[in-house]
Amino acid sequence: MSKRRITLVVLSDIFLFTVLIMLLQIDQLVNGTLYYYGLIYSDAWAQPYLLMFRTCVILIISAIFLISVVELPYPSFEDKN
Repeated sequence: MSKRRITLVVLSDIFLFTVLIMLLQIDQLVNGTLYYYGLIYSDAWAQPYLLMFRTCVILIISAIFLISVVELPYPSFEDKN
């Protein structure tokens, strides 16, 4: 297995994990901090926000899983000379 391939997979997982952590921090900001500054809950903004937040989290976790599961064992599926 190529060291370059492993490095790229690990690096991409780290980047996606970082994006996931940042997204969770934004959610904490919206659902925690902004209520102290007068944010009033409304279904008009909360439903689209929650839909987009959950969709992004699911897509990021799926990307981390797919990159790790598909890319790392890929050379084992190649024909050996």
